[in-house]
Formats: sequence, C-alpha cells, structure tokens
Amino acid sequence: MHRCILLLALLSVASSCIQAEVVATIDASKQPAPPPRGRGPFPGSALPGLPIKVALVIPSTEIRADGKLLVDFVVTNLGTVAIVVPSSVNQNLEHQTSILTLWLSSDGIKEVYSRDIRTGRLFKNEAVGTSAELYANPDDPQTFTRLAPGKSLLVHADSRVGWNTGRHAIIAHAELVLLQDAVTLIGSAGTADSEPVTTTLSTAGPARR
Repeated sequence: MHRCILLLALLSVASSCIQAEVVATIDASKQPAPPPRGRGPFPGSALPGLPIKVALVIPSTEIRADGKLLVDFVVTNLGTVAIVVPSSVNQNLEHQTSILTLWLSSDGIKEVYSRDIRTGRLFKNEAVGTSAELYANPDDPQTFTRLAPGKSLLVHADSRVGWNTGRHAIIAHAELVLLQDAVTLIGSAGTADSEPVTTTLSTAGPARR
C-alpha cells in the first residue's frame, strides 16, 4: 500500500514550493559505508524525477582530519499528496522494499586511485561513493517517515568521500530504489538533485601552543 501511495505521488508534483517544515531527523553520520557502487547512482540520468526537493546544508566547511565532511540532506515533499520515505539506517533490515540513497557530486571530491596487483600500475577508481542509505520495511512504521506536502526529512550524514581544499560547487543527489524483497530489484522510482552549493573548504589550522 505504501509503495502504491509513493508511486501515485510520482505522477503529481506541485507547481509551487511550499514552506518546508522538518518533521523528522535521521542521524546517519555513523552508518558504515557499503561497498562502493561501480555502476550508478549517477547524476543527470534519464530516470524520472521524484516529487521531492533535495537541499544540501554544510554545517561546517572545515575538512576533518580524515579528509571528510559532515553534511545535512533536507528532503522535502513537493507533491500534493503524502509520500512515504525510507528512514531506517539499519543496513540489515529484514523485508526491505525501498532504499533511499543520498550522495554528493563535486569537482572538490578527491580522486581515488587503486593499484593493479598484476602490473603494479595505478588507475583511477570510478566507483561512486555514497553518503547515506535509508531503508524501509512497509510492515514496520519505525522504518519509514510519512511526509505530508511541504514537510521535510533532515538526514545528518558523513560525506564518506575525501575533499580538496578551495572553493567548490557541491550538489546533493537522491535516488529511490524499489525492491520486491531484500535482494530482488524492481527498479529505480526516480532521482532528485539539489541546487549547487558553492563554498570554500579548508583544513584546521595548526593548534596554538
């Protein structure tokens, strides 16, 4: 039933934005990173758009010692009917039927290289790093959030990717995937992209003595 409500919502998107109100906050900042996705998600794909707005908030522009950032994704329902959004950070959730993946793209993300064990040569790793995955089990109300039109879900997340210092434009992305069960993929319900956020990233200065 929840899936039907969500799919019906994909067909109707409000023509004007409604002042958003955060009704739930999810802390995914300590969620373990899954294996990088070698194929997708990719920005600018030909998938249908979701009836949501994704906004990116960067609480601090200081790059941590591990080279990463803490970021906030704000997911807002722009449709005219309520939608159900996955909101569990449990990657081992049973009977999951949908996954909301959140990630970032930017020219400021550090390139990652791997070494070919046979030739010893370095090659650029093209895998896409994600920032958070939220899961839903339709039989467990604790695993999803019902967003009325104009309401928002705030997700605290670790960028999981390293950053270069300097001024960069950063875009947040969301992709909703539907599953028949935990391993059988139905397909992607759609994607959404934020407006670019341009900011200057820096590292912490030397500690004062």
